[in-house]
Amino acid sequence: MASLIETLITTLEEESELYEALTKESMAKTPAIVANDLAKLTEANTREQAIVDKITAVSHRRDNILTEIATVLSKDAKTITVSEVIQTMGKQPEFQHPLIDIKSRLLKQVETLRQISIHNRDLLQESLEMTEYSINLIQSLNQAPETANYSGANYNGSTLGNSNSSFDTKQ
Repeated sequence: MASLIETLITTLEEESELYEALTKESMAKTPAIVANDLAKLTEANTREQAIVDKITAVSHRRDNILTEIATVLSKDAKTITVSEVIQTMGKQPEFQHPLIDIKSRLLKQVETLRQISIHNRDLLQESLEMTEYSINLIQSLNQAPETANYSGANYNGSTLGNSNSSFDTKQ
């Protein structure tokens, strides 16, 4: 059982390191969003996805370890959590304290990452709204109202701007 708990602690620490890297990458993405630099944003997304893939692999490994621990403890493998393992280790503080620390660190990292993601999402939404506003502005210039141009006795109705639209959008 001790080796399973040690493996769980090592796996959770690896997961924490990956979440730290993901947090840094998400924070690095913010300036690319603000600068509207699609090349840097694409690169950041690629790096971020690679980290997410690693987190997924480590998460599966963690779940497998928890399943093994559940089997040893005669608990339901589908519902066992790190918190339950922490409670079970009540008489073994050499295992319980590192588990408590790493669980607390992971919870803080996930919350930080969630806040960064919300911020980046809001920035992207604002960028999309500005792009839509710009497109609508350009379209409105191309669809200006008719004006009356008089030349002598003739009336000549014409439109301001170009009547050929360069954007085809749905409104």
